[in-house]
Amino acid sequence: MYTIRMGSDIAESQIDDLSGSEINVLLDLYDILQLTPGNGRKLRRAGNMYVWDYKGLSVTYIVLDPQNEVAVLRVDRFPG
Repeated sequence: MYTIRMGSDIAESQIDDLSGSEINVLLDLYDILQLTPGNGRKLRRAGNMYVWDYKGLSVTYIVLDPQNEVAVLRVDRFPG
């Protein structure tokens, strides 16, 4: 199981701006990322940066396998 942590001040600020229902979506996504972070869309063929679009949110993150961590870099809204 992976630990979710904030990887940037930008992500923290973006999360602070989310509504209550968006926070619930983000928490659902965190549950998924804790188990299968590698199932996101890889941004480059070689590398460990991913993006996962889920119910109106887009989360950009890095998978740190040796530490069993997912570092969240951005949390963006997208039209759904």
